[in-house]
Amino acid sequence: MQRSFITLGVALAGLVSQAQAYDGTLTINGTVSAESCTISAVGGSNNGSITLPTVSTKALAAAAVSAGTTEFTIALTSCSGAASQAAIWFENDSNVNAAGRLINSGTAKNVDVALYNTTSTTPIAIGQGSGVFGTSGAAYPITSGSATLHYQAKYYATGVAAAGTVVASVIYSVQYQ
Repeated sequence: MQRSFITLGVALAGLVSQAQAYDGTLTINGTVSAESCTISAVGGSNNGSITLPTVSTKALAAAAVSAGTTEFTIALTSCSGAASQAAIWFENDSNVNAAGRLINSGTAKNVDVALYNTTSTTPIAIGQGSGVFGTSGAAYPITSGSATLHYQAKYYATGVAAAGTVVASVIYSVQYQ
């Protein structure tokens, strides 16, 4: 019995030395900025509410069709610091699907919500990408301590839509450069 424990101990010692081997090093760089602005999302505080118009299921009768374009803004005022641009990074969380669209928690079927930069017909892939400034929401200039960032929300069909409510949410962070 003693011999079995010694053999096991030698075998485990070999595994430990292998577990300590490494293949590389990752260096993480970033910047914590003193930039700050007062945020007013969709005319409210930093939290806002966007109401999409009522659309017919006929407007969402096939996958990858969008409807109900609704523009919204996030206004920045009283900005301090040296930044000359601001952008929104729409964050990935449990409310975002693998395609980067907002998951509908309402009763409508086969409907997501997609966000767009106002200059694009391609949805923003929420939470995907490099996180580099302006890769989620487009960048806008900060002028005289203020900026207004413009985006769009739309219904996005994942198949033939079935009638019901659409409820979705997204968290965001303001990026400065």
